[in-house]
Amino acid sequence: MSPSPRRAPPHGLRIPGLRVRRLIACIPLAAVALMGTLTAPPLARAQDLTPDDISLELVSQSISYRAEDDLGIRLRITNDSLAELPGFIVNVGRGSRLTSRSALENSFAERVGLSLLATNKTVAKPLGPGQSRVVKIDEPVEALLQSPFDEEGIYPATISLLDLGGATLIDSLTTHLMFYPEDPESRLNFVVAVPLNELPARGPDNVFDFGVTGSRPTLEESLSERGWLRKTLDELSRLAGGRLRIGLAPTPRLVEEIVDMSDGYRRGDEQVGEDDPEAERAAAFIDDLSELLNTDGVQPLLVPYANPDLPSLAASGLDDHVGTQVAIGQAALDDALDVEIEPDWIFPPAGRINSDSLALLRLSSNAGERTFFTQSSLEQPASPLLSGCPIEELSFTCPVSAETAGGETIGYQADPGLQQRLGNLAGTNEARLDLQRFFAETAMIRQEQPGRSDRILQATLPSMWNPGPKLLRTLYRGLARAPWLKTVTPQEGLDLDIEPVPRRVIDEPARVTNELEDIDYGAIEAALDMVESFDSIGPPPALVQRLLGNILVSESRSWWMNDELLLRGEEYGQASLEEARAEMDKVSIEVN
Repeated sequence: MSPSPRRAPPHGLRIPGLRVRRLIACIPLAAVALMGTLTAPPLARAQDLTPDDISLELVSQSISYRAEDDLGIRLRITNDSLAELPGFIVNVGRGSRLTSRSALENSFAERVGLSLLATNKTVAKPLGPGQSRVVKIDEPVEALLQSPFDEEGIYPATISLLDLGGATLIDSLTTHLMFYPEDPESRLNFVVAVPLNELPARGPDNVFDFGVTGSRPTLEESLSERGWLRKTLDELSRLAGGRLRIGLAPTPRLVEEIVDMSDGYRRGDEQVGEDDPEAERAAAFIDDLSELLNTDGVQPLLVPYANPDLPSLAASGLDDHVGTQVAIGQAALDDALDVEIEPDWIFPPAGRINSDSLALLRLSSNAGERTFFTQSSLEQPASPLLSGCPIEELSFTCPVSAETAGGETIGYQADPGLQQRLGNLAGTNEARLDLQRFFAETAMIRQEQPGRSDRILQATLPSMWNPGPKLLRTLYRGLARAPWLKTVTPQEGLDLDIEPVPRRVIDEPARVTNELEDIDYGAIEAALDMVESFDSIGPPPALVQRLLGNILVSESRSWWMNDELLLRGEEYGQASLEEARAEMDKVSIEVN
């Protein structure tokens, strides 16, 4: 009995059968190019559609592929137009293997010009206005990639959404297929730093206020079963100790607030008891965080107490607040967690550090012997094309060393391309596509010198990034299982004895381009003077500690998101000043 007839692709979109495609892979390149033109989708757009009317979105995809796998691509088609879409065709066309980072970068913004192999799926069911539908592309990988003819590497694949007649291109996106028929003999060493940070939720009066986060989830929501903090801990706990090895950098103020929640807390006018679900979730998080930080393959990294911008703080004129942030941060973690976190490895927020702030770390608090840099924190060669290591023309895959007033500091320079990919994860609506591009870039960096095992790459995940559970799972499992990557902890990376390349730490850091006013360090200094005067009359140490902690919170770079939050940060220092003054007035009245 013959199979049910399927709608044939329109002229210009007919796809060769599997046997024919295998033959195509064997014939000369000129003939392949000729056949490729038969599989390339038409590029005309209908006059009555705009790019925003009907959209194509990557929902899920495998990070890497073997020859026996299925494509496993999930796409969401959304009809935001006022008219019904009477069916459609999804065409997946694969281009040539990419051989450089510049070619990969170009492929992010371009369609595959020549589809060497392609596969189609026709959906005849109409899609009404305001509706969306997930379409599965589960054809075998060999529909697009065939071993041994196709080598391991990165292949761009343009996915095109066409009308049912095949004459009009409605939308398209380009993703990447990382093809590894066998596990590579050499993998690229990769250091991943994972910050855990959130907006401060405990107000200056010790009452928790969850109404200042705007569109961000509240701390209570982040600790819930499907919240990003809880899910991050769950995924890391599941994978740590195996092939996933990381540096973990929890902000001490965040940890301190969660500990406070675990004992019961005030939420506005409401009292949350220690036996209430919110408090129990906070207690479980602290227990699990302590356990995770003691797990083999997870290296604790010390963050200054309230996540300040170190170069700005060093230039503020405040008396050694860089060292104060480090010392109080370490003390807060010692009190909260069952783990020793030493100050030799410092995680500078956003990787921002300059010569003055690094010198203060080394001299005032005996910290920062090991650290992380962004590319803009270090002087670079005159030609950007020669800034790589160990090969100048390629990517930067070496540790770095820098001389400071307090001695040598060794660490890592984050790859700027990877940081851009990771930044896109937190700032676009195409997170799954951006994640695939992130992994494609790591694969391309390895592919520059695939036989070498003496290269090491570093990247830092976005701070205050709150992805959904599925994206988190894909990210961490991809890091653990990508056949071209070998994750190592920061210290393990240095223990590989890869020679650090000397770099000079810059004196003047790049400005934070958020168009917001600078933090008012003058107001912070006034608050600090008042608290120090109050401390001189012998008040309870816990009260002074709380007032000082609130002043440090006002220095947090986490407030640098909008004017409203910046004002919220200033309230912490002002409240400390007013409370210390009020307490001193009480003493004055009693004396009189």
